[in-house]
Amino acid sequence: MEIDMNHPIVQLVSMEGVWHHLFSMCGMSAMERGAKLIEPIDLVKAIYIVDLEHVSMFWNDWRNYEKFVSEVILANGRKGGYINRTERILQLYMIGRENPGQFAFMMTPSPMLQDIVFSARKLAQERSGEDEPPSSCDLLYCTCSQDAGLSEALKQSGLQLERLASAVKGTGRWPRSR
Repeated sequence: MEIDMNHPIVQLVSMEGVWHHLFSMCGMSAMERGAKLIEPIDLVKAIYIVDLEHVSMFWNDWRNYEKFVSEVILANGRKGGYINRTERILQLYMIGRENPGQFAFMMTPSPMLQDIVFSARKLAQERSGEDEPPSSCDLLYCTCSQDAGLSEALKQSGLQLERLASAVKGTGRWPRSR
């Protein structure tokens, strides 16, 4: 069987940069929620776990971001509670080590998540003029641009969306993440 390299899922899996780690963490988050698809909320949680250092500057207080993602409802109907970021990253690393060559927590991304990731990639490429993978900041901005409800909830948690927009559009100080 020949693999269609232009298929959106193949393009998502083969994308470089921080996205590779985020995608695995998104799958873990979706599984915890008992979801069949990876949704934008899973990406927001994955960004917190994998790359908080590059997005925390866009919150009035990053602990409000932490509180927001820790209150995501899990499959058991309860809030997730405290998230040990280091433990989660090590967990993902160990799963990858035990299953070399396999993509951990491979789940299907929702059409909205696919649109967010491809929009973020386009934004990164337009900003740099090169084939640049999206950063966590690009992904967070595009999530807010395409999911109004999630955007409003993140702003209520203290996200300074205008400041993030300025950074990803190249009009502000740009935090690089790879």
